[in-house]
Amino acid sequence: MDAFYVSCELKRRPELKGQPVAVSADPKGGKGRGVVLSASYEARKFGLRSALPVSQAYALCPSYIWVLPDFPFYEENSKDVMALLTARSPQARTFSIDEAAYPWEGGDPAGAEREGRELQKDVRERFDLPCSIGIGPSLTVAKIASDRAKPGGVVVVPPDSVRSFLASLPTRAIPGIGKVTEEELARVGVATIGQMAELPVERLRKALGAMAPGMSDLARGVVREEPWPDEEGPRSMGAMSTFDTDSSDPKEVREEVDRLARALAESVQRQGRRFRTVTLRVRRSDFQQLQRSRTLPQRTENTETLVRGALQLLDQVLSELAQDIRTPPPSLEEPPPTGPPRSRPARWGIRTVGVSVADLAEGSPSQKSLDRFASD
Repeated sequence: MDAFYVSCELKRRPELKGQPVAVSADPKGGKGRGVVLSASYEARKFGLRSALPVSQAYALCPSYIWVLPDFPFYEENSKDVMALLTARSPQARTFSIDEAAYPWEGGDPAGAEREGRELQKDVRERFDLPCSIGIGPSLTVAKIASDRAKPGGVVVVPPDSVRSFLASLPTRAIPGIGKVTEEELARVGVATIGQMAELPVERLRKALGAMAPGMSDLARGVVREEPWPDEEGPRSMGAMSTFDTDSSDPKEVREEVDRLARALAESVQRQGRRFRTVTLRVRRSDFQQLQRSRTLPQRTENTETLVRGALQLLDQVLSELAQDIRTPPPSLEEPPPTGPPRSRPARWGIRTVGVSVADLAEGSPSQKSLDRFASD
């Protein structure tokens, strides 16, 4: 789906179409907090994007129109689109609120493009929502193709065209390669997928580790068979919150993480799913993000397990932040302090906290208490 949250809002506020719109917190004239969740393509021309702080969004485009998020409305629209895909194929699978796929056995590329155009027309006419479609010989190739098709296009990659299609794309176009891995690849002289194809696997292994053989095959156009997901539904879920003012109060931060974890557990249980991995994300006042994860021995849906895991991860982060303290220089005019030492303020406050769970699956309830986490 294209700019999904914004596109949902434009359905009920069509007068905003063609304008720079973002689903975000109130920018408050550049003094607001929170982040942009989704931006229209008109807003993206000014540099607005997902996860951009609203203060920066306002600086880039003071006239952008902000709309507070309505997640139940977005979920309702997502389910509508998914029902349409399931009608086309019972093997249709949802991967996130705005991304899904289904296997299609067709003939030539022209037939594949017709399939994509018909689906686009169906989604637009029934739900007044735009989407981009990628069709390829594997989920990974189709995902990359759909990204290249945005906004509103259809890209078909036949099996014998995979290598030529990928060659000029940046390595980060491959799902699973983020900023850090992209930088590691750059250190070994790889900036594009085509360059990755020319590098021996052993040299690639320095940057990609165990992923190197699979990535090398993909870059060279060798399509590995990927097992089709045996169930639909998101593979991860999360919740986040931005403080009104940066917080360096551990009690306040812990209470917010506790609240987020409990709300997230309720959402997981409502969807009849279980999780295995818990992740905590903390954004400092300087916008540096810290992330810590833990994986359980087995999946569970238990609320206290999620809360305990999130708070354990938070304790790790707070311990690290406590080491980054500001030590004021001694004053020659003031006598040395007496009595017990005063606590020193943290150099960085906490702006945003988020809790997410991954490796989700459906199934019968598992153990009601699992206290031990294994390093992820």
